[in-house]
Amino acid sequence: MGRILLGILGFALLLTSVLTAREYNYPSSHYKYISLYEKEVQAQHMESAMGLEDFQKLIRKQWDQGYDITDIKYGNGKWIGVFTKTSHDSQQTYVVTPRWSGVNNLLNEYWAKGYYMTHIEHGLAEWIVVFEKNTSYTNQSYERRKTLDSFVDAVEARWKENYDLIDLEYGQGRWTGIFAENTGYKAQTMSIRSRWSEMAAVIQDHWKRGYLITDIEHTLGKWMCVFSKFEGQKAQGFETSPTVEALEKVFNERQKRGYKLIDLSEGW
Repeated sequence: MGRILLGILGFALLLTSVLTAREYNYPSSHYKYISLYEKEVQAQHMESAMGLEDFQKLIRKQWDQGYDITDIKYGNGKWIGVFTKTSHDSQQTYVVTPRWSGVNNLLNEYWAKGYYMTHIEHGLAEWIVVFEKNTSYTNQSYERRKTLDSFVDAVEARWKENYDLIDLEYGQGRWTGIFAENTGYKAQTMSIRSRWSEMAAVIQDHWKRGYLITDIEHTLGKWMCVFSKFEGQKAQGFETSPTVEALEKVFNERQKRGYKLIDLSEGW
């Protein structure tokens, strides 16, 4: 697969795309949530809690009602979970640990049982790592690096080994990326920008070239966006929201228009 890291692109910010994305004009210095949507009707809930214990209770309640975790985000003092109704038996579980070594010590055991990491999040000095069974994945690995340059090099090396980057997060002084084989992606690329307005322009350009966003994060003043090509691509759109309450309103409006929430990020 052809994999490249893009240099800085000098595109002007576009406010509307053919894929119905919308970017509100909040000043780039203001705190914001970025919510990414895909054109597909699917039952979803978005729940939030201040404390981790309360958030874990929300997860259990959603599982009991037949909803899977499809994204977790910690930001601005709140844990936010996106829960999606699934028709298949995904058999999810998760690990909470203050150190990544707590995850590493369990990996061989979980992989042997057919569980693969699907989502990672770090907040309040805790890691939450979601594992899922019955995915398409056939192999998995991860990389952790102290510097961003080193992390970028590690991602490129994994791409050459035919792994795809499925989630990334910064925590405990390191960038962490989880990778998998047999994801269904045909190609990937990653872009890094310091300003959201710059990243919004990059997103528009990638949409025009047939890439869709599969992960977006804000870490240490950098926006990091992973783009992928795959079969059955659907229209995407993003929204910016200054508060959780505004995010919930946008989420409800997008659902009415036939979109599902596929990724959350937060930053400045």
